[in-house]
Amino acid sequence: MTKTIIAVYEGGLFKPLQKIYLPEHKHVHLVVIPEEDAKLLESQKKELASIIGIGESGIGDGSRRHDQYIYER
Repeated sequence: MTKTIIAVYEGGLFKPLQKIYLPEHKHVHLVVIPEEDAKLLESQKKELASIIGIGESGIGDGSRRHDQYIYER
């Protein structure tokens, strides 16, 4: 189970801002992203999602016949 949560760092501890359901002493991996970087990351994800599939032309051999498709039309 992978979950993204928001936490505050206080007194050397990360304190989640919502209830987390984990067994006591469960080891987890943390990726720390400052809030301002997280906002930038979200906006980048939205922009990238908008171009997904932009290269879908239906041509299956585009790299093999690249020059032919570009110059012989």
